[in-house]
Amino acid sequence: MKKFWKWLWDRPGLMCIALAVALNTAMEMLSRRSVWEGVQFLALHPVHFLCNILVVLLTLLLALLVKRRVFMLSLVSTIWLGLAIANFILLGYRTTPLAAIDFYILKPVFSILKIYLTPVQMILIVLAFAAVITGIVFIFIKAPKHQALYRGALVSIAMTSLATFGLIHFSIQADATSTSFANLANAYRNYGFAYCFATSLLDTGISKPEDYSAEAMVSLAEDIERESEEEVSSSDQQGSPADPAQSQQAPNVIMVQLESFIDPNRLEGFTYSENPVPVFTELKENYTRGYLSVPAIGAGTANTEFEVLTGMSLDYFGPGEYPYKTILQQSTCESIAYNLKELGFGTHVIHNNTGTFYDRHLVFPHLGFDSFTSLEYMNHVDKNPLGWAKDIILTTEIIKSLLSTDQRDFVYAISVQPHGKYPSSPLGDEHPITVSSDVISEQDLVPFSYYVNQLYEEDAFLRSLIESLESCGEPTVLILYGDHLPSISAAEEYMAQGDLLQTEYVIWDNIGLEKQDRDLEAYQLSASILKKLGIRNGFLNSYHQSFEESPRYQEYLEMLEYDMLYGEQAVYGGTSGYEPTDMQMGVVPITLSQCYLLGDTFYVLGDCFTPYSRICINGYPVNTEFISVNAIKGTDLSLKDGDQITVSQIGEDGIPLSETESIAFTHSAPGRKTELAS
Repeated sequence: MKKFWKWLWDRPGLMCIALAVALNTAMEMLSRRSVWEGVQFLALHPVHFLCNILVVLLTLLLALLVKRRVFMLSLVSTIWLGLAIANFILLGYRTTPLAAIDFYILKPVFSILKIYLTPVQMILIVLAFAAVITGIVFIFIKAPKHQALYRGALVSIAMTSLATFGLIHFSIQADATSTSFANLANAYRNYGFAYCFATSLLDTGISKPEDYSAEAMVSLAEDIERESEEEVSSSDQQGSPADPAQSQQAPNVIMVQLESFIDPNRLEGFTYSENPVPVFTELKENYTRGYLSVPAIGAGTANTEFEVLTGMSLDYFGPGEYPYKTILQQSTCESIAYNLKELGFGTHVIHNNTGTFYDRHLVFPHLGFDSFTSLEYMNHVDKNPLGWAKDIILTTEIIKSLLSTDQRDFVYAISVQPHGKYPSSPLGDEHPITVSSDVISEQDLVPFSYYVNQLYEEDAFLRSLIESLESCGEPTVLILYGDHLPSISAAEEYMAQGDLLQTEYVIWDNIGLEKQDRDLEAYQLSASILKKLGIRNGFLNSYHQSFEESPRYQEYLEMLEYDMLYGEQAVYGGTSGYEPTDMQMGVVPITLSQCYLLGDTFYVLGDCFTPYSRICINGYPVNTEFISVNAIKGTDLSLKDGDQITVSQIGEDGIPLSETESIAFTHSAPGRKTELAS
């Protein structure tokens, strides 16, 4: 055996090949969470397995270009195994595998790790990470140096590159492999971890469509405008209002994205002590409903959100991409919010979780919203046993948004309560809904039972919301839909109706809309709603309404998306015309009116404070205690005349979301107040 290893070591190219095979075997076992399935992938999908070997081999061959060959091989191997282990852990909490885009959202994830991991688990992860780093440093110091094999390495890299891209091209042409992953989880299972992760790293945005040109987009824009005008004319002839948004009867439009929401009655083999979602069931019986095809399973809320708000399909983006973390960081995008804002609607978004997750606080101004109320701007928030805010708070915030303006409003609310990770052991709280099953074990029933009872509370929130909207007396259309299936095995394995990429939607209204059940893609939902209301402005909105039956529907949609976000914006005449909004955090602004020092305690008075309000002195936050919506305090502060006092809303991730006007502090007689200058 010793002679064999020496023989292999003397042949570095062959050694890299052997290491690539070993790494891929281990990674596929981890990716599939099964030793046997990893072996099966090798045996039953040799072409795909070879593709993955070549991808890894390309990275290993870089070691031949440096003198510290052992160190480089160890480093590259550790990175690949680390990615595979991260994927293994991730799949334990969601059904979506690791993609390159996940590293864009690391910072907000760190703030909620306490929900997913126990303190012991976090300590073990830190220790493991420290051990790996120590090992890599040790190898760097102690491992022998070798002569760099520049010529041989470059030849090997060139040949391997040709083999890799040749095999991938052949496989794509033969329809055995794809670079477009409609279902990320299925792609990883079918094509392998290394290939799919590398694709997610290199393939981002929307590639330029083959038939794309500015002239073609101008022609398409003219067709869209002509079709829209014809539909308006047809509506006029039928006696329908051409533009109801301009009438006194224009309804408020409210959309509520329900976290991990499915009707548990869709699952076979489960019995409930009572219907967990009676309100949702009743709504489906009496109002427009249907299945909604979404771009995610178990996670990826922001991508369903993106499709619903913009009317764009994620099928044309790179695999696993979150546009919130890429293109929408710097670009505006046509959306239902912009369309309704153009007609005089106030536009508001509400989320009972941190405002920085998925960078929503940066993205929503690029989608046309006037205000964003995140968890940091809410008071009296109850939380479930896992620490997620209960969704009942959304009722208060939605009504507050409606009352904040004199015009009609578009409100987009994002719930969070039924979010995982679901507990593997009973939490000790009593569940109103008892769940039994003849298809899963008692142990697996624990997380599912918890989830079902969170849905029961979610359903009660829907009742509260509808009753509050009825009490308001304003004409209103309410759209409810699930963002994706929960990351729970029972929901995936025993779905009796629909598929794993389908949730449900239902439309409640108090304006007498006709019940018209139909299944939709998530990117068609907004256009379908606006069509019911006779609202046709916006190119994408008009396109979905007029061209859905066209045989080139998907082809043109891809070109429109590319043109609007990455191309020449020819449909808009060369510039989109959508400017980022001056979005206000919180539907009612936080204000600072007075501050004073009383003994060792510094009091700050104002309005709309929350537990996330922090006193800042010259821009630096200090320890702050929440007293009420009108008062907060700090203790043991060193203050001097002229110090600028502000109040910032700062979440658990430490990122300030907004800041009040400042007050210049002055020492005065005890109890005397320093007031904000008018």
